[in-house]
Amino acid sequence: MKTSWAVLCLFLISAACSPDSSDRQKATGERRFRTTPPSLLYFKNMRSTQYAVEEQPRSRIELYRLNKYKSVSGHPVLYPVIANNWLADEAYLFLQPNDWEAGFMLPLTVSKDTAWSDAVVQLQPQTPEQQYELGIQLYESLKRGEDWYAVAADSTFAPLFEEGDERTYFLTTVRDYLKLTDND
Repeated sequence: MKTSWAVLCLFLISAACSPDSSDRQKATGERRFRTTPPSLLYFKNMRSTQYAVEEQPRSRIELYRLNKYKSVSGHPVLYPVIANNWLADEAYLFLQPNDWEAGFMLPLTVSKDTAWSDAVVQLQPQTPEQQYELGIQLYESLKRGEDWYAVAADSTFAPLFEEGDERTYFLTTVRDYLKLTDND
């Protein structure tokens, strides 16, 4: 009888001293960037094999780029990059322009048509929030089949996602990001 009381007391003391499991799983940033253990496990085990991974120096952030993208310079391409900040339980969606011969206008500028109008969007400042907003805007628009154009350094417009595969690869990467952050 004394042994069972001693075991019960030890159990209650250990339960009182251990941290709450919900505290360990809280993310440090905004909801839209938060990853959860199940979503990260799914991404690492099932989807990450489709990506080339590189660790950013001194930050320990893992950058995932879809393997299927081919390196091109003849036309503009925006590569979506998933940045997994596993130390903070967050992931970000970055947009990386290719080395286009005409060069992208700085700051990065895209448009829904080939005229300077309200449809022109500039990535200024290039924060995770701004890149997320533009990436999601492109994703939703591409799902509807709409066209986008990149603005070159000389202020001319060139079609983005001209090839069907580039459009598909962009949509696939953003969909994987949304699943990783439980926003799908």
